[in-house]
Amino acid sequence: MAHCSKSNESKIVLFTLRRFQPQDLDVVLQLFYDTIHTISAKYYNPEQVDTWAPKIMDREKWLEKLESHITYVAELDGIIVGFGDITREGYIDHIYTHKNYQAKGIALAILNRLEEDARDLGITELTTEASITAKPLAERRGYRVIKEQRKVLRGVEFVNYLMCKKL
Repeated sequence: MAHCSKSNESKIVLFTLRRFQPQDLDVVLQLFYDTIHTISAKYYNPEQVDTWAPKIMDREKWLEKLESHITYVAELDGIIVGFGDITREGYIDHIYTHKNYQAKGIALAILNRLEEDARDLGITELTTEASITAKPLAERRGYRVIKEQRKVLRGVEFVNYLMCKKL
């Protein structure tokens, strides 16, 4: 477990990173839903947001994915405030921070940990498909845009960015 902190307007926020456990799934899915429907809704329209994070998600598919990837959750006072995962091939699939805990260093800490694990696995290049919301953080961490993409999910088009970083 890693303990992380960031000073935000003189307030120190302490949180812990730990590996995802199956019992975390419902909280992670709610965090994903809430974050997209509040934070990402600033950049995507209601139809896109509802398609990206529907009210009912395939729990089995999510659990299989999060268990097969290297997945971390960030906890603050026993509350999951973020999560992120990476494949064993170096694809960063998700990094989300709870809607009420934005800009406190949580996503950055998760990303740093995923990069550290990738290095430990001998991965030399990471890729991701960053949303409009996530692109600034990725760029600050040295990811570069390979191309802007127009992806279609369940018949709805989204803009995102294929990005990569050499480790």
